[in-house]
Amino acid sequence: MKDVKATHKRLKQDWLKIKPVLPVSSGGLHPGNVPFLIKHLGKDLVIQAGGGVHGHPWGTRAGAKAMRQAVDAVMKKKTLKEYSKTHGELKEALAKWR
Repeated sequence: MKDVKATHKRLKQDWLKIKPVLPVSSGGLHPGNVPFLIKHLGKDLVIQAGGGVHGHPWGTRAGAKAMRQAVDAVMKKKTLKEYSKTHGELKEALAKWR
């Protein structure tokens, strides 16, 4: 995660005739990482969170819901802790990975 800010700066530089790129973050990601990633990479990014989805205690479907709930929380300017009070999948994911 420490290299995220530097990577974002490189991706946003003027590449002259080269089209802009889409940031992709991968490796050990779970719903708890979403606020940091969106803050430092912006809303247009790819979060490859395979383990953070498939490793959810309630299964893959719940893991996918938890990731979506984390994104929704950030977009609604709510903390994950606050949002997880009414979203069980996110609450369970945060308990596992925090």
